[in-house]
Amino acid sequence: MNQNILYSAKLKRLLIYYIAVGVLSACVLSGIIILKKYEDSFSDTVKKLQTVKKNFARTGDIIKDMDLSTSAIKVVIPSDFTSKAPEDLIFIGLDDIKSRFGDAEISITNLEYRGEEVSLPVNIKGGMKDYITLVNNCGYLQSMSFPFFSIGSISLSQVQGKGSVSVVYEISGTLKISSRQLPKTPK
Repeated sequence: MNQNILYSAKLKRLLIYYIAVGVLSACVLSGIIILKKYEDSFSDTVKKLQTVKKNFARTGDIIKDMDLSTSAIKVVIPSDFTSKAPEDLIFIGLDDIKSRFGDAEISITNLEYRGEEVSLPVNIKGGMKDYITLVNNCGYLQSMSFPFFSIGSISLSQVQGKGSVSVVYEISGTLKISSRQLPKTPK
């Protein structure tokens, strides 16, 4: 009996020892699993941060490109483009043409509305002083941007005057601008 008690006490200690070792092993194993998950999570976080860093640098470059594009557009588009009606801008362009061509006869017809475009047919007729001036004036018409001027035809003809022959030019074209208003941008 004494020996049974001794074996029983030994078995209890061994059982407690095995249970303690099992609990300790389970804790160590759980700790290893948790550490592995943290390591994977940390690795993913580092990769994402590297991606964010690359995208941040790219975004800075894109913002610089957008600023350059916006600056270029502001040079081309008049400052009053968003505040004036398209018809007003066409008539301002017509005034610019009249001041450029001086004593030429400029005739227009009615404004035309086609989809998102407003256009004004223009006919410019005048005496040609020299060829270079005519070419420069045609270049000016082609370089107009708001409103655009589309040259349809250019004709030169000789006119018999009092003892002399002069050359008369006629430029037919259209002033065009979008009828779609852009949203007002902050300055």
